[in-house]
Amino acid sequence: MKRASRAAGVSRFLLLGLGVVIALLGLALAVGGAKLVSLGGSWYFLLGGVAMAISGLLIARCKPAGAWLFAAFLVATAVWAVADVGLEYWPLFSRLFMFAVIGVVVALVYPLLAGKPARGAYGVAAVLALGVAVAAGNMFVAHPSVAPTGAGPGMTPVAAADAQKDWAHYGNTEGGSRFAALDQINRDNIDKLKVAWTYHTGDVAISDGNGAEDQLTPLQVGNKVFICTPHNNLIALDADTGKELWKNEVNAKSAVWQRCRGMAYFDASAPIAQPTQPSSSPILTASVPVGAQCQRRLLTNTIDARLIAVDADTGKFCEDFGTHGQVDLKAGLGNVPDSYYQLSSAPLMAGTTVVVGGRVADNVQTDMPGGVIRGFDVITGQMRWAFDPGNPEDKQAPT
Repeated sequence: MKRASRAAGVSRFLLLGLGVVIALLGLALAVGGAKLVSLGGSWYFLLGGVAMAISGLLIARCKPAGAWLFAAFLVATAVWAVADVGLEYWPLFSRLFMFAVIGVVVALVYPLLAGKPARGAYGVAAVLALGVAVAAGNMFVAHPSVAPTGAGPGMTPVAAADAQKDWAHYGNTEGGSRFAALDQINRDNIDKLKVAWTYHTGDVAISDGNGAEDQLTPLQVGNKVFICTPHNNLIALDADTGKELWKNEVNAKSAVWQRCRGMAYFDASAPIAQPTQPSSSPILTASVPVGAQCQRRLLTNTIDARLIAVDADTGKFCEDFGTHGQVDLKAGLGNVPDSYYQLSSAPLMAGTTVVVGGRVADNVQTDMPGGVIRGFDVITGQMRWAFDPGNPEDKQAPT
């Protein structure tokens, strides 16, 4: 009797746990489905989530009806999925796999719900398990691309006067749109493109196990293409021929995370457009004396925590920026080992302010600095503001 009572207790505990899990998953599906309905989407996720949640509650109460309700939900989901996406593997997989796995478990515990042997339940579990295994195995098999529905977006013609001439920011625009207003290269002729020229930087990214890669997005302004290497060497090339115009060998060193993802560009002779959004802060003025060095400047933050400005025309350091063209970004951060703080992402040019972030290693020491974001004057290199998420009220200096 004790053994039978103990077995019954274990069965009730298993059914309670399974039912709660199914009910919670159904509730999450229903909440997401309600959001989808509010946006004009399919009702199926809301209805299916409610059915799944009720099924879980019934299973938690050891009611066989819970298994039957889940079976009805699984069959309906399979019918809906095929009607929705056809027999495309990946869309079907995403709609059915998780529910089929749960279905295997529900079929296996059905005899506990029914209180008697049920060979048919084990047969259903075997069929579902076979289907799950086949589906999982097919994850590692190449499948045809999913065919697009409809005609797809057409090409937007670009008037000659509006054609883009430069790519002066990491994301093309200050806001990072990454959209180029060009229609010269399109889907009808892209397969006819040929290599115009090739340039070798001579800087080979060699990792010691902590990451060293070329991850650059070049800048192109006028007839110059600007690139940087994993050790932050800066190079200007002729856009038409690929000929090297100048090279500044910064040769930054870091024990980890050797890469340069991009740069920022600023032209002091170009007019500055003030923001038009209400309550926007006006852009601070910044100018370079006529005839002085660095009318046009290229800026990069390095893997050894420096912010550097060079003359975009000559590659020489901008003497008016920081200390002989460089700003120490570790200043004010406290005792930070070099291997725990690097800057690998491109600086952002926001008006006349250069904005930089930083990579801070996690879980290394208890007094690590915060992930402070700072803005610097593009001409002088003087810090204008700082934002530390851990100390948002202090906007004067990093802590």
